[in-house]
Amino acid sequence: MSNIMPEKAKELFLTFKKAIEAEREAQTMYLEAIDQTDDSFLKNILNGFYQDEVRHENELMEQYKRLRNTYGNNHPLNNY
Repeated sequence: MSNIMPEKAKELFLTFKKAIEAEREAQTMYLEAIDQTDDSFLKNILNGFYQDEVRHENELMEQYKRLRNTYGNNHPLNNY
């Protein structure tokens, strides 16, 4: 395993970081929207959107872990 990470891999790690943050922001947005309505039909739809964002985050994290395994701890996202 090389200690030198190619620039494209660094960019990919940063892309994953941005995508994971966006998924978490979307989760927060949908949870807040759920709290803002009393309409059970709308709450159900919003909860579905929230669950989609959770699934997206999980999928991104799995791919991130695969990439991390390639480069070990020598990457810009040590806190994920």
